[in-house]
Amino acid sequence: MIDALKGINGGMWAFTAVIIGMVFVQAFLFFGLARKFSVKHALVTKEEAKMAARTGVVTCFGATMISASTLALIAMVGSAITFMRCGVIGAPGWELMMAQVASSAVHVDFGTPEFTTEILILCLFCMVLGSAPYFINCIIMLKPLDMMVEKEKKAEKKLSFMPYMGKAAMRGLIGCLAMDNMWGNAAKEVGFVCAVLGGLAVSQMAKKLKNSLLSSMVMPTGMIVAMVAGQLFATYFM
Repeated sequence: MIDALKGINGGMWAFTAVIIGMVFVQAFLFFGLARKFSVKHALVTKEEAKMAARTGVVTCFGATMISASTLALIAMVGSAITFMRCGVIGAPGWELMMAQVASSAVHVDFGTPEFTTEILILCLFCMVLGSAPYFINCIIMLKPLDMMVEKEKKAEKKLSFMPYMGKAAMRGLIGCLAMDNMWGNAAKEVGFVCAVLGGLAVSQMAKKLKNSLLSSMVMPTGMIVAMVAGQLFATYFM
């Protein structure tokens, strides 16, 4: 397995740099389009836009690079492939699952002599194709959502669900993932509860102090509190 990781990852760094460069270009292009759209439709204020940008920068680095899933993925498929996949999608847990699906399909375990270069390439293809639904969903959903915003602006006084849809979708997704991952594991349950309490505490403090920078740290704070609390509980009470 070590030879397979060295052989593929050694030649992947140049390709990875190109891919990550394209991600940066896309990020700036999408940010510019989002700003124009927001100014045109007056969806958020300047302060809210700045806070969203700061929150995005902080959470994208924390969620993709500082996690146990990222470290596990590096051990399984190498640093270059991990950097490329997490830099594009930002979901190490999903990439880890796709790599395991690919290896289990051919009945080969990670870390064994049977894990050859061909198996690693199969895992990489599965990881890439596994993220295709994200892009297909963007193509299908984004334009209709833009049209709904346009329609809402024309019908000014009519009640619309648009302001609540984003928050409802995010809370539903986070709740579903949390229940799926923590159910039956006391340490994860403690971490989740502490994350919620820590996030609420920082949120209330930010509102009281009217500090937008502190407000953007709600999610990173929750992540750090969850990891520390879960680890302490697992170490001393399990």
